[in-house]
Amino acid sequence: MANILKLLALVFVFNTLAADISGIWKHADKPAWLNVDMQTGVVTVQRHDNAPGAAGLTVIKDLSAAPPIWNGKMYAAEQGDYVAVSLELKDNQTLIVIDADAAEILRLTRP
Repeated sequence: MANILKLLALVFVFNTLAADISGIWKHADKPAWLNVDMQTGVVTVQRHDNAPGAAGLTVIKDLSAAPPIWNGKMYAAEQGDYVAVSLELKDNQTLIVIDADAAEILRLTRP
């Protein structure tokens, strides 16, 4: 019985770690890296080679943890405001951001 409990605990810990999106992610189409901070619930620009002044800007805020989907608000320049988005972990190396119409608007990969 003790071995079964240890195995279940190990599986739980592995699943929890696998579903953690915290850390640095690379933009799939641009030389930019974003920092996902689940402690603060924000995603900020870590580095952007084409726009160095963008470092530190908040891209997504109000990020809530509900693996395998996270919800938040992403800045949309066209509207000049934040809009609702969902983040979905496709695999351990790919995180996508989806808008309210279920269209992929951003793809990130682990560097």
